[in-house]
Amino acid sequence: MNRSALDHPANAGLLRHCRSHSLPPGLPPLTSPDQVANPYETLGAHPDLVTRLWDELGANLPVDCRVVFCGTPALMHPTTGVVFGFAGGTHTYALRLPDRERGEAIGAGATRIKHYRAINLRFDLDDIGPEWVFCGWFRGEEAWCRSAFAHAGDA
Repeated sequence: MNRSALDHPANAGLLRHCRSHSLPPGLPPLTSPDQVANPYETLGAHPDLVTRLWDELGANLPVDCRVVFCGTPALMHPTTGVVFGFAGGTHTYALRLPDRERGEAIGAGATRIKHYRAINLRFDLDDIGPEWVFCGWFRGEEAWCRSAFAHAGDA
């Protein structure tokens, strides 16, 4: 596990966001999903989102990138420690994409802002960083995730 991930500048926005929520008691800031009891159900993300991120998108990567980053299900490049995917809440999973793929994703319907009108909440990815987009089971996400992995490896 790349402990420097907590200090990597590319992760600063996500770290700030995650730390604005309380970390489950006894959970280290960076750990493997294997070290968490019921990680699909206990990390503040809907189990379908965790499955999408870790088991569907993550399955297409050359190595296992699943981590729990500050209590959040995430994908992290094992060499650089750059987080390039995360899931949270009941409707949110996002990827950190290079320019071309980010443009493709937005063209396919991905967004950078989520509105939760029922609870009067707005989640703007500008708070995390300019490379992030919210996904939603769009055609092409598997390829975008592989590009996100490669991009994170270059950071």
